Amino acid sequence: MRHIRNYLWLYIFIFCSGFAVSAQAQEFRQRAHHFFWKNQEAGTEREIDFGRGVSAKILGKYPLLRDEKKVRYISRIGTGISAQLGRPEIRYYFGILDTEEINAFAAPGGYVFITHGALKLMRNEAQLAGVLAHELAHIGQKHIIRKLKLQSTDTSLTSGIAQVLGGATLAAKIALERLNDLAFKMLMEEGLSKEDEADADQKALEMLITLGYDPQSYLNFLQSLKPHLSQGGAEVLSKTHPTIEFRYQSLSEFISRHNLDKIQGKKNENRFKKIMDTP
Repeated sequence: MRHIRNYLWLYIFIFCSGFAVSAQAQEFRQRAHHFFWKNQEAGTEREIDFGRGVSAKILGKYPLLRDEKKVRYISRIGTGISAQLGRPEIRYYFGILDTEEINAFAAPGGYVFITHGALKLMRNEAQLAGVLAHELAHIGQKHIIRKLKLQSTDTSLTSGIAQVLGGATLAAKIALERLNDLAFKMLMEEGLSKEDEADADQKALEMLITLGYDPQSYLNFLQSLKPHLSQGGAEVLSKTHPTIEFRYQSLSEFISRHNLDKIQGKKNENRFKKIMDTP
């Protein structure tokens, strides 16, 4: 029942939020974006609000797959991994996007989505855990938030801006809408840096090993992506991530550097297939 409640809350939290933006406020979006980061601490509550808005945009592009058995399974695996992030203040939500595209997304504040197409490509639970761990690492390291901070300008804001916007609360809301647009564009077009993706891959591998999963399975999944990238089955993924060669090489070097090449772990192939093959 707990996982079912989480599944329902995913809909409630995402679709029950929103606010109106006046034409006058539109004019100050970019400066309000800076105001959001500079004048207020990016606490957990704001991060969750931010991620909720980004998730709404993701679900505006891809519908959720209504398969409670698969969602419960993915939520259980993902929740187990998330415990390693050291962020108990966040309640994590996991959803399956009903598209044949191969990809996975993480929005700040604990929202993780994986496509049905990606699940079909996987061969065992260790591969699923690897992809979920990669996305959770982005949340744990706040990669999107950090990149947006770097993109914000250093232009100082006067108190008059807050007055025009109707006060700090409205300014924060306008900034949040702007950030949602920028983060969604980042997920769909621009991507994060090579360094951030390599960091997420490495932390995913560390979490897999800690939980007793087979780390090589994740590398094998990355390799399985190559033909789909060239055939257009993962168009967004290919635009927003480094090449598979770069990621595989980076992980291989990480494994060699830390003497992890002899580690073997569980794959849970039968359990994975039993869940995924259920109509």
